[in-house]
Amino acid sequence: MAARYDARCDPRGVTVDWKNPKSVETKITRLTKELGQFDKFFYGFNEEKDRASYASMLERKRDDVVRSAVLQVHTAIEDLMNLYIIGVVLGTTPQKRSRKLSTIRGKALRKMLYGKGSLGFDMKMSFAVALGFLSAEAAKKLAELNMIRNKCSHNWLLKTPRRRNRRPRQKKPPLLLYEGRDLHSINALKDFIGEFGAFYGKLFASYAEHYT
Repeated sequence: MAARYDARCDPRGVTVDWKNPKSVETKITRLTKELGQFDKFFYGFNEEKDRASYASMLERKRDDVVRSAVLQVHTAIEDLMNLYIIGVVLGTTPQKRSRKLSTIRGKALRKMLYGKGSLGFDMKMSFAVALGFLSAEAAKKLAELNMIRNKCSHNWLLKTPRRRNRRPRQKKPPLLLYEGRDLHSINALKDFIGEFGAFYGKLFASYAEHYT
């Protein structure tokens, strides 16, 4: 797999030789500068003038980091399920996938899996279970991930207690819980990424094995 990425184009179309230390360092320098500019624009514009506002934006940044981690893992796993479903239903390989998707059957399947009106994550999981790509236990675990992902997608403020169905003096649990822990804590976030990152790795190995 790594050999495929030794020389490739970044999103701006600039070829990067990943075996060339100078090329890699040039890319690191550029990306570090760009990320610093993004960070200052979105979160740091009141750093000196209004410290209270700056503190509030740092809280938003923390939310964004957690949200990004959850959505990244969820999207990666969903994309892998889509690719497996396409391969099995159309009887194609990754090399021939694009051509198959341009057929009538392919376009119908693409409509089912992507974009407006497509199948939701739950239905895709059931589809993957029916095809043997996911076990029932794996689907149950992914349902937990999907629940966390939905909270990230439908709530602006994530570092907030859940008040629904709670009495005024009753302890309010965090909105985002992973194995009973607040996902905003670094240890909980590390464990979350570690578990579902490994989950993705196993699915990818199963996906690759399908074509060997």
